[in-house]
Amino acid sequence: MDLRKRWIPDYQLDVSFEHPVESRPAVTWRCQRCGKLPTRGPCTCGRRCYYCRHCLMFGKLRTCDHLVTDPRPLDPVRPDRHSELHLTVDQQRIADAITQTIEQRKRLLVHAVCGAGKTPMLFPGIERALCSNKRVLITTPRADVVRELTGHLKRAFQQADIVSLFGGSPDRLKLGEITISTTHQLVHYRTCFDVVFIDEVDAFPYQADRTLHRYVRQAMSPDAALILLSATPSVRNRLLPTVRLMRRYHGFPLPVPELRVPYTTNDVLHWLQQHPAKPRLVFVPRVEALKTWQGVLEQQGLASETVHAADPDRVQKVERFRRTTGILLTTTILERGVTLPDVQVAVLDADQSFSVAALIQISGRVGRSADFPEGEILFFANDRSNAMYQAVHQIKRANREGFQ
Repeated sequence: MDLRKRWIPDYQLDVSFEHPVESRPAVTWRCQRCGKLPTRGPCTCGRRCYYCRHCLMFGKLRTCDHLVTDPRPLDPVRPDRHSELHLTVDQQRIADAITQTIEQRKRLLVHAVCGAGKTPMLFPGIERALCSNKRVLITTPRADVVRELTGHLKRAFQQADIVSLFGGSPDRLKLGEITISTTHQLVHYRTCFDVVFIDEVDAFPYQADRTLHRYVRQAMSPDAALILLSATPSVRNRLLPTVRLMRRYHGFPLPVPELRVPYTTNDVLHWLQQHPAKPRLVFVPRVEALKTWQGVLEQQGLASETVHAADPDRVQKVERFRRTTGILLTTTILERGVTLPDVQVAVLDADQSFSVAALIQISGRVGRSADFPEGEILFFANDRSNAMYQAVHQIKRANREGFQ
């Protein structure tokens, strides 16, 4: 395979290798890992070296350090075929557009509503890529989405070498025939991937952090195909060639949020008590509100759990919630990429800190399963916000377009 394609783990210079490596200074006038401008300060080498403050989470890089590149060619990609699929006519149309984009090595935006079934629409294109000796990357800003996608891909492609990369992942620095990664982990890779899917391209922090865009570009081969996936694409991304799917795979419309403005604690308690036999997912705008609301529910005899981005047990809590009919209080960490059958959803203080995209994604958690295509989504707020009304407007418009 072309020697341009290589993966880059960041090592110190004194590490021994059994094969030749390429070495270069880690920090010159710019950090060679993330591309940001460095800062000068005292160093353990005795001089005042420049170092990078922007990618410290991956290890400190200084002027006296070196980045080591493994220049060996990558192994050939083994062909693999996905398991049996049952796509709708609309899903097949999107899948064909993705496959054509991969063959032509071009760019494409897939604008599909929440619950349209985007993941299986990727499988024909991934199969074509593997059979053409192309290495595939699926990247997303959220670790929870990586875990969810990894399960789907491993069930669909049982012979392919699939690597899953996120903070704390046992696959760190590995490279698979199909690699599923958070955008942050791509800092270690250069020109490795021939087909790149960016799922949830509008999600935080990818949308606001241009450094993450740099990581993705560096990981792509020069003629790689790029497919963006989003339910709420930005104006910038809409300039790309676009295919749209405004209807869920099971044929039911998107649940339209109901507004409760203003609201009281009793309104929330009454709603929770209306669905005792169903899982209830409750979003709050800030981490500090989780314990407050958990205490309020406990006083009324309602047991609940809380989860947020820094929670070390968040994976176990979400898995536990899947198997129960309890109450889970969460921040926007679960706004996307999570499918929970028959879940009922509420947003507390929806007029605070929630963007239009976040409210649409949260609403999209409801009714995703073909067995439970309907459900309730409520926005509790003390004031009216533009984001709330725009979210409702866009969901209604998607339903109109999907059923024309």
